[in-house]
Amino acid sequence: MAKIKICYLNVYESHLFPLTTLLNEHNESLEIYQTKIGSVGSWCWESAICLAEYCYDHMFNQFKNKRIVEIGSGTGVVGVQLCALGGNVTLTDREEYLELINYNIKKNQQVLTGQAQAKTLFWGDELNENDDCFQNLDFVIVANCVYHSIELDELIKTICNLCPENSQTCLLCCYELRSDGIRRLVNEFHQKLIEKKFSIQYIENKDFREKYQNDYNAIVKCQR
Repeated sequence: MAKIKICYLNVYESHLFPLTTLLNEHNESLEIYQTKIGSVGSWCWESAICLAEYCYDHMFNQFKNKRIVEIGSGTGVVGVQLCALGGNVTLTDREEYLELINYNIKKNQQVLTGQAQAKTLFWGDELNENDDCFQNLDFVIVANCVYHSIELDELIKTICNLCPENSQTCLLCCYELRSDGIRRLVNEFHQKLIEKKFSIQYIENKDFREKYQNDYNAIVKCQR
């Protein structure tokens, strides 16, 4: 059967709407376009916005000139925010999401102070050793990617490939713990990370912006 390429912008561009709560390092507004017509990667999840704003509020100066890869970028809301804080970011996802990611990069090009690019990356695939953007990373971002047990081992493999043992790479993850099933899955994810020699540090809820201080948004910092 032929593989169908889904082009969200071609089909849904009239349904795109911007999220304008984010800022760059010069307090210029970003516009992240999203749509709720399409797959789960085509809109901005609350915890991803929470993570983007946490990075702005508490890690403002930590991304300048840093090498960053975001896994499962979706709209690119977190990766674009970090690029606006001076990071050099590679935003990755399945092929069908790259058009929306590139759309958001282009829409914000004038206010991005780092470099941003979009690339295809399937969880579990071996990384291209000749592709420098996946080497010697300062940060790896995993925003709202833990939602299905079938892909958990593939996600862990990709994270481990990007975060070698004894590296200084910081892994930032966020979740929306809206059900017991997701909580169990995130606990399983963390246990698998611990087995791979990652430390897990939860960010205190009080450090989130007030509208995200609830019982389901969660952010963790991990290091191997």
